[in-house]
Amino acid sequence: MNVIAFSGSLRSGSWNTRLITEAVAGLTARGVTVDLWDFRAAKVPIYDPDTSDTSPAPQVLDFKARVAKSHGVLISAPEYNYSISGALKNLLDYTSRPPKDNPFRGKVVAQLGATPGPGGTLQGQIMLRHVMVGLMAHSLPGAFTISKAAEAFDEQGHLKDETQKKNLGALLDRFVDELKLRVSR
Repeated sequence: MNVIAFSGSLRSGSWNTRLITEAVAGLTARGVTVDLWDFRAAKVPIYDPDTSDTSPAPQVLDFKARVAKSHGVLISAPEYNYSISGALKNLLDYTSRPPKDNPFRGKVVAQLGATPGPGGTLQGQIMLRHVMVGLMAHSLPGAFTISKAAEAFDEQGHLKDETQKKNLGALLDRFVDELKLRVSR
């Protein structure tokens, strides 16, 4: 099983980048091959239908190919104003064009999110799920979210709380189970 994983945050020192790294380690331990894609380093330009449809950016073509060859997608998304970041929405829109070449169609998606605030990115997760449904992906029910992220990670970037580790593991187990069902078809 192959999964592409990425943080939907462009911020250096992002809590979501720490969380995706932790989740990737968990998937790897479960025997999943993970392609950890660096959204920040890709420097994805703004999608412009006047030019992007005929001359897509190389970094978008690379990401699109990685999604296409994966069985699933793992996203750790920040929440901005009760939604997902504009940069993440831009990436998803750009990658799904033209619609006939949408690489997200039929992919299993697992959602994560971390925030320094109290809301656990729950509103952003709802919006991300809405977008993924529009892209014809299968988002797993639920998400793993962290509130007060500044207190959640140790100096090495690992989760400190045993309950959080257990809950993340449970989401990863469900993700792997769903991937196995779809890969075996």
